[in-house]
Amino acid sequence: MRIQLHLASLLLLCSQLAQAAPPLKVLTEDYPPFNMMGTGGHISGLSTDIVQELFRRAGVSYGISLLPWIRAFNLTVLEANTCLYSTTRTDSREHQFKWIGPLVENPWVLYARADNRHAILSLEEARSFKIGGYSGDAISQYLIDRGFDVDLANTDQLNVKKLLAGRIDFWATGKYLGASLLAREKVSQLKPVLTFNTTLLYLACNPAMPDSQVQQLNELLRGMQHDGTLARINAKYLNQKD
Repeated sequence: MRIQLHLASLLLLCSQLAQAAPPLKVLTEDYPPFNMMGTGGHISGLSTDIVQELFRRAGVSYGISLLPWIRAFNLTVLEANTCLYSTTRTDSREHQFKWIGPLVENPWVLYARADNRHAILSLEEARSFKIGGYSGDAISQYLIDRGFDVDLANTDQLNVKKLLAGRIDFWATGKYLGASLLAREKVSQLKPVLTFNTTLLYLACNPAMPDSQVQQLNELLRGMQHDGTLARINAKYLNQKD
């Protein structure tokens, strides 16, 4: 009887501690269609839907904030109980976070003006040209690390204007992000001319997150893949853009 009472007390204490735990701080940026400000001031998007369903299944209390990418990235590196999405998993970032995912695939493309006469069949053929990217982005860093001439902007939206104005020769961005930004700005003069890489986007969490919680979230995410949830969310956002 004493053992049963002790076990019941322990379970009650664990439940109280879980309830007292502060909500997880979840950060993201404006990166449609994966994460963006939706109607009524609610953060929406493909990755947002996945993250919200994942936390619902895990019973995790959380709040999502949309910030500029570099600020969100740095806060997640520095602050415990903080996660960031949609984050490209790279070698340089590997030990800065604990990783849940992948959430979704993200093809990388080069955009050009419709009147562009520089036909390219590989990324190497774009080496002599100026390529637009934005600060802190994995795509930009990938190109910089390989010696390309990357002209950085504070946001990817600015690269649309720079390419239209002829200030850059190509714009390197995510396939779906580029399509979403062009649709948002009602721009038809730009077109994708090369897909040069495909990466995976993750939920990246501060290293202080317990390994047991990381394992639980990854297992739940695999369950969402197996039961078709991820496919349904992908279809909701991406089918019309393929």
